[in-house]
Amino acid sequence: MFKNINPNYAIMYSTILWGTWWYPLRLLNEYGDNNAMPIVTSFLIATTILFIISYKKIHLFSKKNIYLTLIAAVSGGAAMCLYNEGLLRGNVGRTILFFYLTSVWSTLIEVYFLKKPLTYYRGFSITAGFTGLFIMNGIDQGNFLPNSAADFYGIAAGIIWSLGATMLRVNDELDVNVTTALCILFGAIFILLATLLPDGQTLGGFQISMISENLILIIAMALIWIIPAYWLNVMGSDQVDPGRAGVLMMTEVLIGFISAYLLANELISFREAIGAVFILSAPLVELHYSGKAN
Repeated sequence: MFKNINPNYAIMYSTILWGTWWYPLRLLNEYGDNNAMPIVTSFLIATTILFIISYKKIHLFSKKNIYLTLIAAVSGGAAMCLYNEGLLRGNVGRTILFFYLTSVWSTLIEVYFLKKPLTYYRGFSITAGFTGLFIMNGIDQGNFLPNSAADFYGIAAGIIWSLGATMLRVNDELDVNVTTALCILFGAIFILLATLLPDGQTLGGFQISMISENLILIIAMALIWIIPAYWLNVMGSDQVDPGRAGVLMMTEVLIGFISAYLLANELISFREAIGAVFILSAPLVELHYSGKAN
């Protein structure tokens, strides 16, 4: 599947899917009366397909590969669950921007855990990201922390996803199909667990008609969004350095903004736009550093 695709193009194509991910997600939530099972079913369908394709390779995993893959998969599943929660509860643009701080978290992880040098460029990248975060949270009003649960979920999703992406890059024996299948499986598990959160999706009142009446949309979510978006991102994250990946993923922000405006009439404020400029500049600084280093 997508074996010969250029990893840079893989990330760029995945941004189209991630940038429009919110729309089928909200449709499934609406048609399922805020019940989590339609979305979980879509994740399980995607998991089953990928495991059928890749299960024969599982026995080839070394102990190190298993550990790194599981950490990446759990992180990827948890991050996507939180990202979903942010998109369902809050403004699409804000959630995407907060998630987009992944370049900052990835840099911090590399500096403190992988012992990469903290250069001036990396320092500027981190500073730019946090400046954008504080502006969006309302530093002019004395607020530094997220203003809503949706904002918190977007930020947390970015932090956890950065951990998973780091595990992908340090895993020399990565199997993209198996890792993607496990990411999606843990995504389904965490979505079920998220029903315990206040004011979120529920499992109460589930009826089989929620699945049967929305089966086409459920399958479309699995085949058009979940499998390609996860697979392409896992493959790209494994082969593209974080700075370049961050720049390529900028398209996701633009697509998210445009699609949210056209389909949900959602906009961001002037202050949020200023914060967005700082957040989006972080991976550009990191890419500049990578070019200098090479």
